[in-house]
This record gives sequence, structure tokens and C-alpha cells, in this order.
Amino acid sequence: MLPSAEILPPAKRGDVYRAREKGSTRILVVDGAFAHELPITPREVVDVARDGAQIFGASSMGAIRAAECRPAGVRGVGAVYRMYRMGLLDSDDPVAVATDPDRGHAAVSVALINIHAAVGRLRGLRMITPSQRAALLQSAAALYYPDRTWRLILRQAGVNDPDGALRRVCAAVDIKRADALSAVRLLASLPDPAESDSTFRALDRGPRYFSHDPLLGYDRRRLDDDLPRFIAGSGRYRKYVRWLVADEPEFHGIAAKDCPTSPRDPLVEKALARVFRSRRGIACSVMDKVASFGQFETEVMLWHAVLRLKADRISHGVEVSPGHERQVRDGVAQRHGYRTWESLTSDLRDGRLPSGIPFDWVEEACVSLVHARA
Repeated sequence: MLPSAEILPPAKRGDVYRAREKGSTRILVVDGAFAHELPITPREVVDVARDGAQIFGASSMGAIRAAECRPAGVRGVGAVYRMYRMGLLDSDDPVAVATDPDRGHAAVSVALINIHAAVGRLRGLRMITPSQRAALLQSAAALYYPDRTWRLILRQAGVNDPDGALRRVCAAVDIKRADALSAVRLLASLPDPAESDSTFRALDRGPRYFSHDPLLGYDRRRLDDDLPRFIAGSGRYRKYVRWLVADEPEFHGIAAKDCPTSPRDPLVEKALARVFRSRRGIACSVMDKVASFGQFETEVMLWHAVLRLKADRISHGVEVSPGHERQVRDGVAQRHGYRTWESLTSDLRDGRLPSGIPFDWVEEACVSLVHARA
């Protein structure tokens, strides 16, 4: 459909700049790296759009950046873009998938947004009951994005599929692919863009603000105490789980990237309980991984934002509804590997989760998040 297009791997930080600097006048962003590479930023997309390139986004990271950068002239395409534009989606989790670089970055997990659509189709075809629909969605939401496969989702939801009929219907539903194809068809229908100077030139990337204080005014001792409490209690530690347990005996000889990520996996839970045997041990282990992945400033900024929002909501007397509180608590429980808040609280052992995380840390994070998101 676009025989002259240059097809590149999922975009990482600086790739859009480089494409423009090499002469590209029309750029379509579909997928983006985000787990182990820095993602492209809105600023990067806006800079290139203002430099004169036509920027389109669809399907995944492209849809997110197109929704964010629409005022700068970036054009979004497809259902996923519209959902982000309308605020129906507000994080990258619905579109996140694990990919295999050795197979052209083919997806090896299922995007949550496709799962919702596929489960809806199953219900429309009367292949599942309303209770099975709810169980499937809860099962998918509780899984970390690389672990979302139809086989595992069906099994954890207790939905039998002996002849594979459900999986065949689900596999045929791919909103992200449909959106990507729509974007490609749109580009194919447009007149060729103006010729660009193909010689390399450095793009003026504009002034940058570099934080003069990465601690945001906090005392380092306080950060070392309070930040890991929030990361562990809120469930954000889950993205570091593979590396937290990689050196434990249960995973001897297995590369960290191949370790499971669910805190409820029996082997992971056992290994975490050993790593998290004390509160100080949790803090040290979590902060070590945060630092090793270069995420310290990111985690500090998020924690700071939550505290500021919480204080603002309280000072303005914003009331928290029971439904809102339930939604936030269930979300935290799901990041810890549980379907609901009740299932999390029923699994406590001497005031701790089986993984070793103190329940008062979880409760503390929930209180902050409930107010911050009110």
C-alpha cells in the first residue's frame, strides 16, 4: 500500500527527530517502545510537526501521542485515537503488548483494548454468559500486559474452550491492526508531500528544561523511606518484578526477561517473600531497581504529583464517592495480582501480603491515590 515507505521498529526516544533530520516529510507513528527503552515524547512529536513534517498517529503509542499533540497539528486516525482523544482511555496499559524483535516485533501478548472488544463479540454471539464476560475482563485486567494471552485469560477466568472456538473468535478481533491499516490507507490516498532536502541536517530541538533539583526539594532520607513505600504499596513495583526475583534460586539459569511478572505466581511469590523479608529489605531492593533502570526521577515526580493532588483535593473539600474509592482500590489490588480488593485483604498473613509487602503500605498508597484521582 505504501511501497516507498521506510518501515522502522517501534519508535523510541529520538527516532522521530532522526527521521525528520534525514529528510522525512510525512511520518506515521504506530507502535512505540516504552518498557526497556525511553519512549518518544510529546515534545519530540511537536518539534517535528512545527518543523514542517506531517505527523500521523494511530493504533498504539501513535494514537496516544496524536491525542496529546493534536493542538500542534498532529493527525490521529482510528478508534483507539478517538478513545484517547475523548478521555475514555488515560494510560498506555490498554494498548501495551509484549513483542518479539526476532519476528519483526510481532505481538506475543494481547492488548487489553482488543480483549474488551473480543469479549464483547463473544457475548454478542452468545458464546459466553454475562458472568463469564465479567470474569474474562477481570482476569485480563489482573494480568501484567506481557502475560495477557487468550489461553491464560480463559484459564484464570475459569472459562472452558475445549475446541478452541472462543480463541478463534477472539484472535480475529484486532482493533489496533484495523486502525493501523486505516492510517496506512489514508496516507496512500494523500498526494505526495513536497520533496525534502535528503541531506542530513540537525533539527533545532528547542530549549530544554533540565530539573535543577531531581529530588524536587525533598530530603533524600525522606525519599529513601517514603518513595519505596508508595512504589511497593501501590503495586508499581510490579514492572520491576522480573529483576527483583531473577537472582533467587527459583529462577536459577533463567534470564531476567524470561521470568514471570505476576506477584501471584507461586514461584515469584516465594522469591519475593525472601527478597522482601523486612521493610528495609523492600526499600533497598526497590530503590536499587529504580536506580538501575534510570527511573528515579520519574518515580519521584509521580509520587510528588500524587501528594500534591491529594493535598489540593483535601484543601478544596472534594468528596470521594464509594464507587470511586472502590474503583481505585480494585485497581491497586489488580496490580498486586488480585481480582478485587476483598480478595487481597482476605489473603493477608500477619499484616502482610504473601509477597512480603506490608498491608499498611498498600492502604497508605490507596488513600493517597483515592484523593489524588478524585
